Amino acid sequence: MKIRNIEDSSLIKMLIICNDMALLLVSYWLAFAFSYGWDIALQLPLTLKIKMIIGALAVIPASYIAPPVFLRRMIYGDHIISRTAQTVIFQSLIALSVMSLIHPLHFSNWEFPIAIALFFSLMSVERMAIHYIIKRSRSQGRNLRYVVMVGSPLSLKDIYQTLANRSFGFKILGIFTDKEVPEDMQIPHLGEYTDVIHFLEDHYEITDLYIVPAPNLTHESKEIFRYCEKHCIRYYVLPLFLDFVTKRMTLSHQGNTMLLTVRNEPLEDPLNRFIKRSFDIIVSGTFLLTLFPIIYAIVGIIIKRQSPGPILFKQKRNGLDAREFSCLKFRSMHVNDEADSVQATEDDPRKFAFGNFMRKTNIDELPQLINVFKGDMSLVGPRPHMLLHTQEYSHLIKQYMVRHIVKPGLTGWAQSLGLRGETKTLQQMEDRVKADIWYVENWSFFLDIRIIWRTAMNMLKRNEKNAY
Repeated sequence: MKIRNIEDSSLIKMLIICNDMALLLVSYWLAFAFSYGWDIALQLPLTLKIKMIIGALAVIPASYIAPPVFLRRMIYGDHIISRTAQTVIFQSLIALSVMSLIHPLHFSNWEFPIAIALFFSLMSVERMAIHYIIKRSRSQGRNLRYVVMVGSPLSLKDIYQTLANRSFGFKILGIFTDKEVPEDMQIPHLGEYTDVIHFLEDHYEITDLYIVPAPNLTHESKEIFRYCEKHCIRYYVLPLFLDFVTKRMTLSHQGNTMLLTVRNEPLEDPLNRFIKRSFDIIVSGTFLLTLFPIIYAIVGIIIKRQSPGPILFKQKRNGLDAREFSCLKFRSMHVNDEADSVQATEDDPRKFAFGNFMRKTNIDELPQLINVFKGDMSLVGPRPHMLLHTQEYSHLIKQYMVRHIVKPGLTGWAQSLGLRGETKTLQQMEDRVKADIWYVENWSFFLDIRIIWRTAMNMLKRNEKNAY
């Protein structure tokens, strides 16, 4: 019997709904107890019972509108939290709508918000814990899906690297190809196109097949497809032209025409842009009106005492759509003619003592909150680069300019992974660009929160090895 995805099981789906109902009942009871007292809550008054019943029943439609994703193989923590939030929001809206029709029901000022907060917290902890346990289990060889690959190794390289992550629970048995397999793809060479079906017949456990169709082997590709259809093997096709476009493509429509778009861009959605911009304005505006004037005065005095020149340093950088803007920083170097062309190094003689401290603690970046408030930047996004570096790397790295389809950020996914500071090799910049493009394609509000949190933790732990 082939291994099924856990999330496809009807029994598992029912158990999740029942468990969510139990968590909701606990949340509503605790919220009631906090609002009216533990003695009254222990008596389970009729109004509390009605609220709990309505709330629990509202879990069912909410689970179908925003189904859980924490059991999926290729899923990340921020997506799990985001989907959990959606489920809680829909459940709350449905429950509140029904309760509003029952006139005797009423809430204290904080009862319903407390219930929602508790429900979201309990669900998030539960989902993340189960997801972690399942990942550990799959890493140890349980609940695996067995994979074979067919076609050009270079075209299959990206999906190979993804499936090779043991925590996703895939076991790659090998590849069928008439080309040489690169050394960094540690995968057995099983034969050529004509050998695929014979191998599938001898290995009934295979669950997934990834293929790059060869133009001269159309008949063989069709036969492989028919065999997979008859034997419940999931058949995934990678288009031939993936060699010159990104691997993340999505279906879209213009009129009655179906198209493949190069990548998914969550920030193309006006609602997502509104959420991100609102968060930017609230955070940057609050900081600029409260702490920033004090910090500016203190930092400004120290800078003036240690190095003659302006307090703020302005530098032209590339932002959204590669447009130029003036990026602001507290000046951390003596005034020099190489500021717009030479990156700072660890023992750079241009830095003065307090400037070096600011760079290591990221204090020098705080004026960029003015750029955020103005709309030149966002709190989170790819870091803006000097004009000279954009000109140079756009010729050396084929997807470099993709990072400019969103606003640059005060911090970003690359920085949260430790990819920051001086780039001594081209590979370092390629890794940074790859992380930036991943952010563009996977943006969510909760991913921004995660990046801000990771950045703060790195600063507190002094993990900023390249911060100079």
